[in-house]
Amino acid sequence: MKNVMLLVFITLAATFTPIFAKLTVAEISPLSLGFFRFGFAAILFYITLKVRKLDLKFDKKDYPRLFLLALLCIPLNQFFFLSGIKLSYASHSGIIYSLNPVYAYIIAVIFRYEKFYYSKLFSILLTVVGIFFIFYEGFISSSADGEVIKGDILLLFAVLTFSMYLTLGKKTIEKYGALKTSTFVFLVGSVLYIPLFIYDLPNLTLEHLTYKGITGFIYLSVFVAYLAYFVWYYALRSIAVSKLTTLSNISPLLTVLFSIIFLGEHISLFFIIGSVITLLGVFIMHRVSIDIS
Repeated sequence: MKNVMLLVFITLAATFTPIFAKLTVAEISPLSLGFFRFGFAAILFYITLKVRKLDLKFDKKDYPRLFLLALLCIPLNQFFFLSGIKLSYASHSGIIYSLNPVYAYIIAVIFRYEKFYYSKLFSILLTVVGIFFIFYEGFISSSADGEVIKGDILLLFAVLTFSMYLTLGKKTIEKYGALKTSTFVFLVGSVLYIPLFIYDLPNLTLEHLTYKGITGFIYLSVFVAYLAYFVWYYALRSIAVSKLTTLSNISPLLTVLFSIIFLGEHISLFFIIGSVITLLGVFIMHRVSIDIS
């Protein structure tokens, strides 16, 4: 029963993140939202660290990697994700973010953390074809200034930075633990975010903030940025990887469904074709990874 609840929590967190992000950036500018979101989560992580009586001491040789992880996870990823979701659709974000394991594998191969398998090449090519259809759908649905396609490209970079964070941070997390690493990353990442926040101050206004924006902020900062981290790493220790990876195919579909229901988004034939091809590629990537392991 406990494992079922963990799976449900992880699925819902991943499913509704693009939806709440889309609702919240309509009331809080993306750059300011990213700073508030992870600044608040960083405080929660730090309090938890102190309650657990842990410190933030690391080997000197690991600090360059830790600062790189902070840069990738907070200012870069949040800039691309929140700016992208404002211009694009939550449904597009759900499908594009499903590319995370594909990107992570490619990055791992580049840095020689994993071996290259030709059996995975077909799945990579499938995702490229699928994303092409989604980008084309974004292109034809864009206004004269091409906002949707710009948003899709930003979301693609968001996935790239997050995949780099996960891949490059794996050994660091194994060495120091998820809580200690995440606390440092969130605290330093929030500090690195300050220049973007200062730049965005003229655009910051809370006059039109409604319950939707407040609910979205709480969800994104507390449930996703804070609680979901603990649940995910706990789940890795108690639930089979095959079950967790299955969620990567379920969550994007639910995101698309709830984007239609709650946000009134419309999907085209190009988007459906692209989504099916992309998720098929991601699914094959998962199955090949499980068979190899």
